[in-house]
Amino acid sequence: MDEAVFDWIKMKLGVDKPANAEEFDLSELTPHDWETIASRCGTGYDWSELLQLKPEFADRCPWEKLDGWNWSKLLSVQPQFADRCDWKKLNGRDWIWLLRAQPRFAAGCPWKKLNHFDWSLLLQEKPEFADRCPWKKLNGGDWSVILSVQPHFADRCPWDQLNGGAWVWLLRSQPQFAERCPWEKFSGDDWSGLLMHCPQFADCCDWEKLDGFDWSKILSAQPQFADKCPWEKLNGVDWTFLLRCQPQFADKCPWEKLNGVDWTFLLRCQPQFADRCPWEKLKGRDWARLLGSQPQFADKCPWENLTGWDWADLLGWVPMREGQPQFAD
Repeated sequence: MDEAVFDWIKMKLGVDKPANAEEFDLSELTPHDWETIASRCGTGYDWSELLQLKPEFADRCPWEKLDGWNWSKLLSVQPQFADRCDWKKLNGRDWIWLLRAQPRFAAGCPWKKLNHFDWSLLLQEKPEFADRCPWKKLNGGDWSVILSVQPHFADRCPWDQLNGGAWVWLLRSQPQFAERCPWEKFSGDDWSGLLMHCPQFADCCDWEKLDGFDWSKILSAQPQFADKCPWEKLNGVDWTFLLRCQPQFADKCPWEKLNGVDWTFLLRCQPQFADRCPWEKLKGRDWARLLGSQPQFADKCPWENLTGWDWADLLGWVPMREGQPQFAD
C-alpha cells in the first residue's frame, strides 16, 4: 500500500500498528473501522482519500470541500464521480495527473490552462496528445523531460534551447543524442552530474571546469578517474564527502583541511580514521552528533565543554541504557 495512504488511515484510526504498509491489507479493516474513518473526515483531502478506497461513502461527502487536486486524485481512481465534479476547480497540473490516469476526460480539458511544464509531464506518458501541444511554449528543460521518455519527438526539438543541465538529464537516459550535444555549454556541475552516471562520456569532458565538489561527486561514484584529479582543489567538505564513499583515497587527503564538522561527519561513517583526528577541533555540537553514532569515542570527549544545548542534542541521539539515555549519568 502507498505509504501516504497508509499513514492517513492510521492517523484517522488513531493507531500505531501495523508498523509498515507492507504488512497491511485493507481487508483487515472492519465496518466499524471504516465508520470511524468516515466520521473523522473533515477536509476535501480526507474525503478524496476515503472515496478512492471506499466509494460507497459518496452519499455522505460534502463535495464542495474538494479542491482541484482532490478531484484529480479521486477521478483518477473512481471516474464514476465525474458528474459531481466542479471542473473549474482544476488547474493545469490537476488536469495533467488526471489525464495521465484517465485520458477519457480529454474532451473536457481546457487546454489553455496547461503551461509548458504541464505539457512535458503529459507527453512523457501520453504522447497521443501531441497534436494538441503548443510546441513553441516548451523550453529546453521541457524538451529534455519529454525526449528522455519519448525520443521519437526529436525531430520537433529546437536543440539550441537545451542548456547543460537539460542535456545531462537527457543523456543519462538517451545517450544516442550525444552527437547533437554542444559540450561547451557544460559547467563543472553539469559534468559531474553526467559522469557520475555515464562515465563513457569522459573523453568529451573539459576537466578544467571541475571544482573540488565536482570531483568529490565524480570520484565517489567513478573512482577510476582519480588519475585526472587535481587534488588541491578539494576542500574539507569535499574530502569528507569523498572519503565517506571511497575511503581508499585517504592517502591523498591533506587532513588539516578538515574542520570539526567535517571530522564529525567523516567519523560517523568511517571511524577507522580516528587516529588522524585532531580532537580539539570538535565543538560541543560536533561531539553530540559523533557520540550519537560512535559512542566508543567518549573517552576523547571534553565533557566540560558541552553546553546545555549540546547535552540535549546528545541525549536525543544516543540509545537508551537501563531506562535512560546513554551518557545521562
